Amino acid sequence: MLIYLAIHQDKPCRVTDVAASYRISRNHLLKVALGLGRLGYMTATRGRTGGIALARRPEEINLGEVVRKMEVDFALTECMQTEGGLCAIAPACRLKRVASKALAAFLAVFDDYTLADITGNRDQLAGLLDLPRSMKAA
Repeated sequence: MLIYLAIHQDKPCRVTDVAASYRISRNHLLKVALGLGRLGYMTATRGRTGGIALARRPEEINLGEVVRKMEVDFALTECMQTEGGLCAIAPACRLKRVASKALAAFLAVFDDYTLADITGNRDQLAGLLDLPRSMKAA
């Protein structure tokens, strides 16, 4: 959704159009939009000329921050769960340390990029999302 909004910054977008472009459920996308709005990444305006839009410039939206705020569970293994899980080998297992290190590396890569970094190929993205020609030229 953020990619769509980044390549279409000239006016508000409709959730229905975003859902159609990505070929995903409008209801699911509404939940994502609600989360992004609550976190301050997106704004929503009601009315005939309303819609959704980025609340910040793409250069100001760090991907690592978005991933951390939007994902609720990063437990790669049962022992990484908040409650500790029920794994029988947890007291002697070294996988938790390895998985934690892998997760940190994964998130560190996202930390190095902004929304602007991944939308520099705006024309190509617009073509893939089947946006009207008027939006591609903007």
